[in-house]
Order: sequence, then C-alpha cells, then structure tokens
Amino acid sequence: SVLLNRRIYIGNVKIKDINNSVKVLSDSIFKSRANKFDSFTLDRRIDVAVGDGEDIIRLATYADRLLQFKQNTLHIINATKDTEFLESTHKFKGVSHHNAVCETDYGVAWCNAHGVYIYDGEQVSELLIRNGIRTISHTTWNTFYKDGETMIGYVPDTKQLLLIRGVNSSDTGNIMIYSLIMGSWTKGTARLGTEDKTNLINMWDGKLIYGYESDTSNGSAHEITIVPWKVDPSVAINNYKIETKEFNFGTEAKKKVSKIRITYRGASGGNTNILPKYAINNGSFEHSFQDDNGVAIINIVGSADWTEIDLFTQSNANNIRSFSIQLTDVSGEDVASDFEVNDITMIYRTKSVK
Repeated sequence: SVLLNRRIYIGNVKIKDINNSVKVLSDSIFKSRANKFDSFTLDRRIDVAVGDGEDIIRLATYADRLLQFKQNTLHIINATKDTEFLESTHKFKGVSHHNAVCETDYGVAWCNAHGVYIYDGEQVSELLIRNGIRTISHTTWNTFYKDGETMIGYVPDTKQLLLIRGVNSSDTGNIMIYSLIMGSWTKGTARLGTEDKTNLINMWDGKLIYGYESDTSNGSAHEITIVPWKVDPSVAINNYKIETKEFNFGTEAKKKVSKIRITYRGASGGNTNILPKYAINNGSFEHSFQDDNGVAIINIVGSADWTEIDLFTQSNANNIRSFSIQLTDVSGEDVASDFEVNDITMIYRTKSVK
C-alpha cells in the first residue's frame, strides 16, 4: 500500500463482496476515497494490466506516479488526475520481493536479477550501466544478488543506496553501495554479520535501520537487535581495494605514462598501509610504483595534512595503450581508518606515429 493524493492505494488483495464471497485479486489495485484511508469498495478498483499471469509484489510512489511492481514487469501509472491511466510499461523491471524496492528523495530505486534501477519521475535509469558501459559485470552482480533475499535501502545523510542480503545461511555479510551523487559503486566484503536480517526501513529522522537475529539460544523465541546503519571511521579495515577503470586518455594511440600524483591524508605519524600498483593494457595489477630514486613504494607514508606523493612508473609503462591504478592494503595490515584521497593526476605523453 502507498499514500498518494490523500488516498491509499492497495494491491494484491483478498476482498469480501456484499454476498460474502471471497475473491483474491492478485493483479488489481484498489484506492480509497479521499481522506478515508480504511475503506475500499469494488467500484474503486483500478485495472491497468490484469490477466498477465503476474501478481503485484510492491507499490511505490513518486512525483504523482504510482509504480506497480509485478514479478517481471513494472507499470507506471499516472495519478495526477481523478482518473488514473497507464503511462508506461517496462519489461524485466519487476521485483521478486517487496524489500527489493525503496523510496528516496531522488526517486524510487529497486533491484532484481538483471540489475539496479531508479525512476526519477521522468525515466527509468539502469545504475549498473553508465554512458552505455556496464560498470558492474553481470558475473559480479549474479554472485551478489539472490532472488527474495537481496534488499535495498536508502541512506539520506550520504545520499547512498545500500544493498544487503537478508535471510541466507550462506550469507558472508557482503554489501554494495551506490552513491547517487558520484554515480559510483563500492563493494564491501564481510561488512555485516551473517545473521538473518530484517528489511531495511527509514526512521522518522531518516536514519536507516535494520534488525538481526542476535540470540538463538531460546529455541523458537529468537532475540532480535535493531541497529542503525552507519560507517564507523574510527575502525581500521582490511580487504581494502580501490581500482580505477582502464584509461586510454581518449585515444588508442600508444603513450607513455611517466608518473601518478596522489593528494591524500591520514595516519599521521605512521604508515597508511596502502600499497599502490598499476596495470597496463588491461592486464593485472602486478606492477609496482617507484619513488624518484627508483625504489619500489610498498607503503604510503601517513600525513596529518593534505599532501602530494609522486608515484613513478617503470619502463614497462612506455608504448602502452591503456593504464589503470589500484590502491590496496599491505598484506596482513589494516588500512588507516582516516585515510582519504582527494585527487589522482596522471602524467602521460602520447607517442608520435613513426
């Protein structure tokens, strides 16, 4: 159910008519009269797509539009006037579970086996694809997503979508986060416990919360702990990895990448435990950066203030077509909790054609 224009819309209902006959209308929507939120009658039934073999899983609303999610199909219904009408239909944009949908101040976001999407009041956008290029591979998404278990929630403070697994004995606590500001994805490994979890909801103050099964010692009387989702910057982490895309600098011509300049801060008085590496020509991140004396950089020194470090490449970064960077943790060490990167600059020269 959703509240829209001072009416409640409900879908997938069981209703008893005046003859006490019970009907299950799994693909129909009913609406209440204005300000009468608990009364539904058969004459206020809305059927925009019935008899298609799909049930309504979830209703959501944004910008005077009613989003009807079925198992395989999304119907967007225009409710700006007294009479609702079907505005558009989107195949393969349905959901398998009602917790796969959340509402944000940017629009309605959801996920299914094919990807992650958002409707902004005008169009449906695929968040796993940017500028016609898939940013998260189908294999990576297939490994993370599971029908009926993957849930999505919205973090208003950071403008992020949080995706987690719910009930699954094989869950490893992995998460995925999408920044609505940056349009970027982050994957977290073992960031949540493996306990069964409730759905993600927003409190009255906007905080995103969920519950997890914290005690199973009492038989069927399981103990549930409710906690807010938060990122604790005071905790050092391992399994840290940031990888840039493959940069060809706008041309397939060969070029020489001479050095990388990173502006960073963190781990004052010690090491950041960040190990920088690079890859060439879509290869693996197996090449080490060097300092200006030709010594391999194996740990970036910490700094309380923003500082720059020049990372020089080796001779193999000459006559290449593409280049990418990886920042990962030093083996066996936790990355400093306050490590931040402000910008990365690549210094290169396009080779002349001879």
